[in-house]
Amino acid sequence: MKKLLFTKMHGAGNDFIVSDNRFGLFPSHDANWIRTICHRNHGIGSEGLLLLETDKELDFSMRFFNPDGSEAAMCGNGARCIALFARSQGIAGGEMTFRSAAGPIRATVLSNSVRIQLPPPHSIECGVPLSSIPLEVDCINTGVLHAVAFVEDLQAFPLERIGPLVRFHARFAPEGINFNAVQRRDDGTLDIRTHERGVEAETPACGTGITAAALLAARRFGLPTPITVRCAHGDILQVSFKPDDAGGFAAVELAGPAVSVFEGSIPYPGEEAPA
Repeated sequence: MKKLLFTKMHGAGNDFIVSDNRFGLFPSHDANWIRTICHRNHGIGSEGLLLLETDKELDFSMRFFNPDGSEAAMCGNGARCIALFARSQGIAGGEMTFRSAAGPIRATVLSNSVRIQLPPPHSIECGVPLSSIPLEVDCINTGVLHAVAFVEDLQAFPLERIGPLVRFHARFAPEGINFNAVQRRDDGTLDIRTHERGVEAETPACGTGITAAALLAARRFGLPTPITVRCAHGDILQVSFKPDDAGGFAAVELAGPAVSVFEGSIPYPGEEAPA
């Protein structure tokens, strides 16, 4: 029975299992086992798994798995964590570029935070009606698709009830969507709560959701860059961007804290990964 090394990390409370898979030893084909190790009672516990793999052109490649075992194209806080991991392991320097399924990501590891430049966002739609709820949302793809509703009282908003309704709404079938409730404060900062696809619950923070909220707030309210966002965990992140001529956004960056919590190993009871 082989043992697999991992590092437990979190970005603004969004926690991950991170593993160096440059030699292909991690059983990424085994969705059941990924679900087990991400489970908070039966495994290590996390909101996702990050695998660092080799890349022929860039510093490395990132693969991200949701705690339900499904693979997703992108995770903003995960990208910040894996950048810190790569720097601490000597795999990359303080400035790096790595591949995600959503596109290349540039990252800078700073003294107390990690800043990433995300792939260009797309698929922006404002004022999308969801009559069966009823609710109106703005949508954008910041690596994965997000819906954002701007609300008056974030803490009173029934995210545990509305979140799943938006997540599985027929308008976004078959893949579904991540849902964010956002409150704009008088000083232009944002507070956010996120119901995350794949986690299927409220998450302490979501990097692509925070980015989506900031960009859509800029679009809807004319907020200037950078925009400060406070996540449910309490940490502060900043989103900066450049508006483009087509009404979209370029040079989108997300900056915030990333932390290594502990290192360990876990036995894998299944068969070896296929060659």
